[in-house]
Amino acid sequence: MEASAPVVLIVDDESSARLTTEALLLRDGFTLRFAESGAEALRTLEEGHVDLVLCDVMMPGMDGFEVCRRMKAHEQWSTVPVIMVTALDGDEEMIQGLEAGADDFISKPVVGPVLRARVRAMLRVRARYEHLRAAAPDLETLIRRRRDRLADAAKLSEREREILDLLLLGRNHLEIGAALGISPRTSKFHQGNVLEKLGADSRLDLMRLFL
Repeated sequence: MEASAPVVLIVDDESSARLTTEALLLRDGFTLRFAESGAEALRTLEEGHVDLVLCDVMMPGMDGFEVCRRMKAHEQWSTVPVIMVTALDGDEEMIQGLEAGADDFISKPVVGPVLRARVRAMLRVRARYEHLRAAAPDLETLIRRRRDRLADAAKLSEREREILDLLLLGRNHLEIGAALGISPRTSKFHQGNVLEKLGADSRLDLMRLFL
């Protein structure tokens, strides 16, 4: 396998689930790593490069939500996409995951084509982000300086900071959803939270905060 193959970390306390996910992804040429717990997942992230995390929600000890929260609060891991794998289907659990910083959700039992498509989509988003960051460091610095003035005071999550970045670039909720690999509905939900936390009634109000 080539060294440049994307590295996917599979986090699940059940060995059967890890084996199933491995079988579904192995043929796509990914480098797969495994963790049996949230604590082991964080250790794996510390030990080497990871491009994407597939994390079960319901695990003993540190659950998937807490793993996600800790990743998004860590400067080095904050841009690594996290796909939550869950048997839960209620809105409350989805909101909890989004607030923790999750980038996408997959329901159990996992369907192979859906899993592979979601993983590839998230990896494309990450690749585009890294390309833009490398190609336009001055622009990114300017955006971050503007964003940080407000985001720190409003205690925005990492996902909300990404939404704010794109709002400052004039993107609408459809474009934001496409850029971050999330649904338009989820994009709109995040956008509303960002504006509310910053005390802005609209995009125009948001821009006035920088004048």
